[in-house]
Amino acid sequence: MAIYTTFFLCKPEELAVGFPAWRLPLPEQVRRQVKNPFTGIVSTIATREPEWPCQADEVFPKYQVVAISGSFEDYLENRLPPFVRGKRHWAAKGVTDVELSSLAQAVGVEPDFECPLYAPPSFGATLREIPAEMLSQLARLDERDLAFVAEKCLTASEARILQRVVELAREVTDGQRMYLLIEA
Repeated sequence: MAIYTTFFLCKPEELAVGFPAWRLPLPEQVRRQVKNPFTGIVSTIATREPEWPCQADEVFPKYQVVAISGSFEDYLENRLPPFVRGKRHWAAKGVTDVELSSLAQAVGVEPDFECPLYAPPSFGATLREIPAEMLSQLARLDERDLAFVAEKCLTASEARILQRVVELAREVTDGQRMYLLIEA
């Protein structure tokens, strides 16, 4: 299963228009029991995810095998939602919360990524907001700092991600935030 990831810039108030089927987080955390679909183990979690109608055919995302013709970059671009494609963005494959946490720690920021909207479970997607402190730290990295962070703190793939995310962070304009769309 592939994980597709796209960093993009937009103003927070634009998100609801760009992701119309998604819902805002609950105002406060609630405790829910969830069953791991692979192990069957039930655990209690604290979450701000809203309730979704439970329909058997919508519980899990639908996956399919895709044959790619042309360049992989074109494939990544063409699969993006029009809203994201219309924003300053960088589409990639395989960036998850794990890599994002490494990047945050490498620039001295606590890896605390809020979920500004929740997708219906059948979408198999997550949206994370890059903390403002991390965004400003990334935008300030000069070439020497960038090389130091990449060499001392990150794997080769994380260093490549860092370079592209720093380039995007430097393009932020007033009121914009950076988001990471993760799709399975």
